[in-house]
Parts: sequence; structure tokens; C-alpha cells
Amino acid sequence: MKTLSRTKNRLKLLAILFLTWFCLHVAYACFDGLHDYEGKADIAIVLGNTVYADSSLSPWLKGRIDKAYKLYMEGRVQKIMVSGGEGEFHVPEGMAMKRYLMAENVPADRIIEDNRGKNTYLTARDFLKLDDSLHFSSAIAVTSFYHITRTKYIIRKLGFKNIYGASSDVYFQNDLYGLLRDFVAFYKYMLFY
Repeated sequence: MKTLSRTKNRLKLLAILFLTWFCLHVAYACFDGLHDYEGKADIAIVLGNTVYADSSLSPWLKGRIDKAYKLYMEGRVQKIMVSGGEGEFHVPEGMAMKRYLMAENVPADRIIEDNRGKNTYLTARDFLKLDDSLHFSSAIAVTSFYHITRTKYIIRKLGFKNIYGASSDVYFQNDLYGLLRDFVAFYKYMLFY
């Protein structure tokens, strides 16, 4: 009986520790993601999301690209890297984002298109390859608020230290799911990449 009681107590303690860890991580990710960097940087890195079959941007992606556009128009970045893969509709996300920015009169030579950034790690890797030739001194990752902490972590882990964050100004109910997903993904990236 005592053994069963000890086991229950240990499981309760583990559950409390896990919930505390989870809550602290989520609180930090929200704080970090919702406090945009206010300075300037050489480039904004926009992480992809859903592009529909007609090449229009999903509301989630439009929020991200609109934030990068705002940074550009305010003179806070000189270039914008648009990065993503081909999603469920088989439209290259980088291409769709570049078209959107060009329709807003951002010159094509200010936009760097990357269609191989199928996930955060691949976008970070492609950015580092780009940095090898263009030698950026700083960058702003532009994505949804819950994704900022993990994105900056990965880019720093790959060796680029001056990475900041600015999140989309648009919020959705599924951002709560994004927080849960990013909690798991953060530690997956920490362990396996």
C-alpha cells in the first residue's frame, strides 16, 4: 500500500513539475513573441505558412508579410527574405509572398525568395547560407508570436547571433494550438537539430 501511495505522490509531483515548466515556457514565449524589436536590422526573415491554390496568402501568412512590409516601409530593414516550402496546395510560399510584396511596390531586388524553407530549421539554414555571401550584421525574424522564441533559438544555434523578433499583428483562435505545438517543437529542435 505504501509503495502505491509513493508512486501516486511521485506522479503528482511530476505532473506539477511538468505543468509548471509548461506554463513558464508558454509565458516566456508569449512575452518574447509579443514584444517586438524596436530597432533596425539588415533584413527581415518571413517564415512561411499556408498559400492557397490561387497563390493568395492565408490570413496567418498575410499577417506575417504585412508586418515585414511595415518594417520595410518604416526603413527598419533594407531587405526581406520570404521563406517557405510548398504546402498542401503545391504553391511555393516564397514565390507567393514575393508577388504580394511586389504588388505593394517593394522592388524585386529587395526581396529574397526561398522556396526550400519547408520548416523553421530549413529556413534558418537557408538564411545562414545567404548570410555567407551577403554578410548581414542583424536580422528580424517575422512570424506568429508563439513562433518567435523557437525561430530565434534555431538561428542562434546555427551561428547567427544578432537575431531579433517581430510578430504578426493579427491573432487567431488557433494561436492557442500554435503555443502547444511550439512548446513541443522547441524541445524537439533543442534535442535533435
